[in-house]
Amino acid sequence: MLVEEVYEVARKKGMSQFFHANSLATSISLLKLNGLASRKRVEGSGLAQTMQYTDDLDKSLGVWDDIFLDTVDIHRRASRRNHYGPILFLLDTKFILSASGVLITKTNPSKWKITTPVEQRYFTSVEDLDASWDVGNFDQMITLQTNHGIIPFDDNFLGIVIDDPMMDEGPSREFTKAKEEISILTNRQITRRQCAQWCKCKENYENNWLTSTMFST
Repeated sequence: MLVEEVYEVARKKGMSQFFHANSLATSISLLKLNGLASRKRVEGSGLAQTMQYTDDLDKSLGVWDDIFLDTVDIHRRASRRNHYGPILFLLDTKFILSASGVLITKTNPSKWKITTPVEQRYFTSVEDLDASWDVGNFDQMITLQTNHGIIPFDDNFLGIVIDDPMMDEGPSREFTKAKEEISILTNRQITRRQCAQWCKCKENYENNWLTSTMFST
């Protein structure tokens, strides 16, 4: 499928933004690179990157150099923290038009095996994508392919939302630190996430090791 064809299906389905969540350390590296980059590109640049449990599998599956996006804000949709990190990049759907290729997964690559055939990994036709691509299905991830593992930030980079582990108790030191460090590297709008009372993120962030890992630099 052509990138333009995927973009048109996204528009038809009412998608106006895409999302990329990451740790603070990795997000700072992306901002230093001035683009959304694959994990391979960040590693090759010698910049900080928080380890993910799927790293070795991603290398084996051939997606280590892909750039991943979601169709929804998972934190808001699932009423819990996003497992990929507390820093959320907001992107206009036109962002994908800068990629040389785009594939939409049928399931999360963490569920694949080396032997999983292509037709079980990805939607392989526009007709199939149009019929079965569901906004908000967390398994259906947008994967972008580029020649150099990076898409430079431009006007389609809309802003950043930062989780606050304290949520309803005023800005925490983690949020304040993250905002200060990110604001040095971008002039895009930075927003403190506002959650519904039933969101489980505050409970999630009570894990001190998790909070330290996600907000460390």
